[in-house]
Amino acid sequence: MIEFSIHKVWIIAKREYLERVRTRSFILSTFATPLLMGLFLILPALISTSTARGIVRDSERPVRIVIACDSRALAELARGELIRQQGARYEPSVVSPASPAEHAQLDKRLDTGDIEGYVWLDGPARTSRQVVFATGRTGDLILQRRLGEALSYAFAAERMVKQGSSAGDVAATLQPVNLIAVRAGESFSVYNAVRGAAVVLILMFVMLFSLLSYGVMVMRSVMEEKSSRITEVLLCAASAQELMTGKILGTGSVGLTQIAVWLTMAAFGASRSLYLRTAISVLGVGSSLIVYFVVFYILGYLLYSAIFAGVGAIFNSIDEAQQWNFVVILPLIASSAMILPVATSSDSPISVLVSLFPFCSPILMFERLAVHDPPPWQVALSLLLLVATIGAAMFVSGRIYRTGILMYGKRPTIRELSRWLRHH
Repeated sequence: MIEFSIHKVWIIAKREYLERVRTRSFILSTFATPLLMGLFLILPALISTSTARGIVRDSERPVRIVIACDSRALAELARGELIRQQGARYEPSVVSPASPAEHAQLDKRLDTGDIEGYVWLDGPARTSRQVVFATGRTGDLILQRRLGEALSYAFAAERMVKQGSSAGDVAATLQPVNLIAVRAGESFSVYNAVRGAAVVLILMFVMLFSLLSYGVMVMRSVMEEKSSRITEVLLCAASAQELMTGKILGTGSVGLTQIAVWLTMAAFGASRSLYLRTAISVLGVGSSLIVYFVVFYILGYLLYSAIFAGVGAIFNSIDEAQQWNFVVILPLIASSAMILPVATSSDSPISVLVSLFPFCSPILMFERLAVHDPPPWQVALSLLLLVATIGAAMFVSGRIYRTGILMYGKRPTIRELSRWLRHH
């Protein structure tokens, strides 16, 4: 039985750690990544804000819309509902009846910029409910949605009036409902799936970036030492299992150091910036969420780095190993594609199953914890399966590593790999 020395693992891990944290690339990525992430997060917000200002024109004149309809009563109902829309300033006007001459006149006003758009609601449009909105802002989805809501209200109100309902009954019946979801047992804690998805997208980028960069770093380190024959010298002082474990722990500590620096920068920024402190509060980034992130990051890193170490021991060059990189990271790609579906339906059977799958749980179980509190047994089962899979990956990669790092030349076949696994 081969003796496993913690002291030797510590020496190897320390060497790997110090060798990487002293590089310029580590310092550059540590401080440049938050700036790039902030830029990518701020730019869409600035674009959305500037677009909204252009649409709503809060600082200028209201958005001018003309409703051309054969029925003045129907058009007035739509006009009144559009004016009552909250969060926007509209200036709708009514043209009735909707004649061909008025159609040509509205086209001219639209071309000259006198109006932002007009609704053409003639007899056929009222019958088919296929209403045309002519505008130069076809990308203004907010205006289109609110205009559609106002027209739907007008059609429903007109039908109710024809059936004998009073104006008060119509207004009370068609009053929209403001639905606010809260977590069970927390009356004032608003549950927001979009907020949870935003938190996970930010943290998932950090996790995915770290898992890929440091997992591939382990693989490259194994292949470099294998190609330079340094491994033969190192094996004289430590076993293959100690060498692989030290590499994984040392490189993983680099990733944890980087994340610790980012968290420190975020905490410092929150203490000095009211905007950042408010953003963190709105997103609901609490200490428990950070703890879950660190736990799933460590477990996810141990799993994928063990696999990358085994892949690095099998192949002789980076070009050969690149073909298997996609296979290794495929579960992470699948997890990123399922972020929004899981956020909107976190308790569905499919969401539960994929969050329990060990290769996806570092992303998806963490997302379910951020979006909605899953049952404790699911979290415990996910962690148990993940730890068991890490143990199996360490065992298989260890068997491959101890033989593969000394093999040069041709790529091993499946039969040879199975023989490596059986070899004691």
